[in-house]
Amino acid sequence: VTAWQIGSTGNGKRVSARKTNTVGTTTAVSHHNPSDDGHPEITSSPRRELLLLIPKMATATTIATATVMMPHQQALAAGGMTADSARDQWKNASPALDELLQNWSTEKWSEGVGGGDIIRTKLGTMGDATTSPLFQIEKALKAVGDSDYVDDFIEWTETGEEFMDSLYQADSLANSSNLKTGSGKQTPPEVFIEQSRKEVVKMQSIAKRMDAMVK
Repeated sequence: VTAWQIGSTGNGKRVSARKTNTVGTTTAVSHHNPSDDGHPEITSSPRRELLLLIPKMATATTIATATVMMPHQQALAAGGMTADSARDQWKNASPALDELLQNWSTEKWSEGVGGGDIIRTKLGTMGDATTSPLFQIEKALKAVGDSDYVDDFIEWTETGEEFMDSLYQADSLANSSNLKTGSGKQTPPEVFIEQSRKEVVKMQSIAKRMDAMVK
């Protein structure tokens, strides 16, 4: 262990520094006068050295990770999802939205209490959601964005945020169709379901834009 002690001769002009090296129970003391080499002595604390070392360690880790990971072969951070599986899931999302809207006006769940839950299941947010390509679609979007399947990561990410905003709105409105809105006159479930449909239409439009970004 090394420690520096700064002392003065008492006249205010001469400053001395003493370095103490401790190994086990043996202590060695050496004296150094900073004025001997014409430069003031600058001490460095272990904490400062650690803080300076952290960015270097992070950089080395980033370089190593970037070198080892191959986008199409290694599992990505998004829940172990690979870029290939994420791309396949996304490619199935747009047709699922097309089918959802195509059947919206003819399926019995398009109106009435309880229909919102079926909509949410098809959106991959509740019930047997795992059967929907939209189940955990946000993870798929991240995995595709981190891969070389898209050229413009920023555009993909920003457009993906728009997609998820509409999905959350569609889900929330569909859920509201099952709930009472207060003690007074109730808002008909059909109102919420129609508002949810409009958000799904937005999702469909955004999905088509994103389809064009994926190789």
